[in-house]
Amino acid sequence: MSLVQKIAHNTLFQLIARIATSGSSFLITILIARHFGIIAYGDFAKVTAYVSLFYLFADFGLNAIFLQKENNILKFKDLFYTRVILATLLILAINVLAWFLPYNPTTHIGFSPEVRNGISLFSFTLITEALTYTALALFQRDLSYEYFMIASIIGSLATLLFVFIATLFPYSLVFVFLAYILGGVVKSALALFFTKENMFPFQLDTHFIKQLTFETLPITLMLVCNLIYFRIDMIILSALKPSTDVALYDMSYKFFDFFIALPLFLSNALYPSLLQQQNKQELEKHIYKYMSIFALLSLFVMIPVMLFAPLIGLIKHDFIGASVPLRILTLSLPLFFVTSILQWVLVAKKQQMFLAGVYSLVAIINIILNLIFIPQASYTASAIITGISEALVLGALFVRIQTIKK
Repeated sequence: MSLVQKIAHNTLFQLIARIATSGSSFLITILIARHFGIIAYGDFAKVTAYVSLFYLFADFGLNAIFLQKENNILKFKDLFYTRVILATLLILAINVLAWFLPYNPTTHIGFSPEVRNGISLFSFTLITEALTYTALALFQRDLSYEYFMIASIIGSLATLLFVFIATLFPYSLVFVFLAYILGGVVKSALALFFTKENMFPFQLDTHFIKQLTFETLPITLMLVCNLIYFRIDMIILSALKPSTDVALYDMSYKFFDFFIALPLFLSNALYPSLLQQQNKQELEKHIYKYMSIFALLSLFVMIPVMLFAPLIGLIKHDFIGASVPLRILTLSLPLFFVTSILQWVLVAKKQQMFLAGVYSLVAIINIILNLIFIPQASYTASAIITGISEALVLGALFVRIQTIKK
């Protein structure tokens, strides 16, 4: 099988996995929205938005640098146990910080005690996410994403089944969070099984881990800042606006998040080949070709979403307002598609420090703009600021690539 065919197949495997994950998430969203109502769904959105901010800390950007190491075949257990330790520490940090989140018992705006309890429970999904990230490193190295696809499909179906059972009874959201944990266990266990790696006995090469962590820090900072300007608006909305606003914005983001993941699949499959390309002229030619393809693909996604956004109200009429932020977010899709490939081109060129600086600066700008405009325009402001932030990132990355070329 040629490299192009491998890339195409593995992009398809990632797409199928994403469809399975997002499809089950979509059905879960409908189940929760219809069973619990818009207020409880807003609390659910607060919990998941807060915990998901820490998911990239569990990833830590380790895979990208791990794959650059010549001895990565021998160091899988080091990566595995590093992630387990890191995820455990993150769970502790999440629960400590959660008690400092604001809540106004008079207006019921902010993070209520029930929401904080949900955060404590849902935070355990960090362990299963960390284990899945670890297995994904091998699937990416070997371009064997079919195993990731199988684990994702079965794990997503398990989560959907557990949530469906929880909504058959007058249970609280606690049982929904338990369903997510059980589904995550199924997915991560399958993914690790497919790696065919032996996790025992315990192994942790501290020298290797220190070196890996040091080289990963710029990527970690980049990814964390990227996530902050993606989802900090949800945290600010949760602190300043009623649960209904949080619910509507989160609903629109559920759809948008699926669409911006599409270029990531192709970028993941292309990354190993980018590492192997030594001819500068050939790489430059590929960069512009990839940018054109990604931009064109974004239009095929953007136009139908803009037309059919009002259908989001079919989930439940209370959510019809989510079509407004969804359309605004969708307008920025071309920016996210092109940025996706440029980001990993620069990682392949070892420009992690530059990327970290760009995303840090944009994250600060994003937070400031959200703090200024969310009190006035709520989720509409958040959607517009998301597009502005990505435009700033795209401009900076493009200028950097031009500079490197010269």
